[in-house]
Amino acid sequence: MVWYGQCIPRHSFHLWLVLKNKLKTQDRLAVWEAGSETNLRLMCCPLCNYGRDSRDHLFFQCTYAAKVWNIVNRRIDMGNVNDTWNSILVWIEQNSASKKLEHIVCKLVVAASAYFIWQERNNRLFSNVQRNEDTVAQVVLDMVRLRIMGFKIGRDANHGKLLEAWRLMEDEPG
Repeated sequence: MVWYGQCIPRHSFHLWLVLKNKLKTQDRLAVWEAGSETNLRLMCCPLCNYGRDSRDHLFFQCTYAAKVWNIVNRRIDMGNVNDTWNSILVWIEQNSASKKLEHIVCKLVVAASAYFIWQERNNRLFSNVQRNEDTVAQVVLDMVRLRIMGFKIGRDANHGKLLEAWRLMEDEPG
């Protein structure tokens, strides 16, 4: 579901960890009893400061992550997908084998969103560096746009809308 020829390997690896629920989120660390009961009650999402830091919260129930997702989701067409992890997961499962350019770009956006939201979470926890939602969304869009620029896309008329949405239309000679 996450490995395909056009993927960004570090994003795909991260998405694979997310799908397997293997990230070291606070809900998983709490099982190890990593601190006193007081400390466990204080553990909350570093992005929105509400709710326990968990896979399902971070991707994409957290208000911060949901805003990032809503910004980047405007650039793609994933049908009825909303900002819930289950909705996104169902779409990934249904389109995992698709070789359509639109689906590849959607998978890139999902993986990049998860990667950069996790990166922002870690920045806030470990380096006290914070970026707003718009900045993280722009990083996601820029990364995906750069990846698309590396694709060898033929002159298929069906790709025009996608290329225009990503500002990749070649100027016509004239």
